[in-house]
Amino acid sequence: MPLEFDVVLRGYDRRQVLTLLETLQRSVDDPAAPGTVTPREARDRAAFDLVLRGFDRAQVDAAFERLMESLTAVRGEETGAAPEGEGRAELPVAEFDRVLRGYDPIATAELVDAGAEALRALRGGESDAAAARAAAAALRDRRDALPRTLRGSDRQQVDSAVDAICAELESGPDDPDGTRGSGA
Repeated sequence: MPLEFDVVLRGYDRRQVLTLLETLQRSVDDPAAPGTVTPREARDRAAFDLVLRGFDRAQVDAAFERLMESLTAVRGEETGAAPEGEGRAELPVAEFDRVLRGYDPIATAELVDAGAEALRALRGGESDAAAARAAAAALRDRRDALPRTLRGSDRQQVDSAVDAICAELESGPDDPDGTRGSGA
């Protein structure tokens, strides 16, 4: 199966995708070869970073699932599929429509990436409530300064995505009982 995918503005890291999918293909073709993986190991390794100018996520996901089905058939094992709602990306990724007089797409992607990093730090316990609130304020300031272009990202969609990220940052870290802090 050829491993060719469209390159999109925000997609999966090309090197990571090719490395894993080539390993999967090799595991299907010759399961006894060194460096092959089981279906469960493949699922565990399927955590692709989201980057600018990466492979189309839907195409990669479809190819991954086809290879997993083939690998499962060859190995005769369960795939250890993730429960519904648990994807490879740890944060939701915003896809924005292109419109006339929208925000610059590259600056928008960088802003959303910064928001995702702030959320990762908050969720991972690397950031406290005060730092998260400061990150939210900085994101809003950066959003307000986003350059506009003739064909850019839909401003309402970007504003909504940034507001959602900021709302989570401002709610503070999870308490030990699993509830969100008040952010105060």
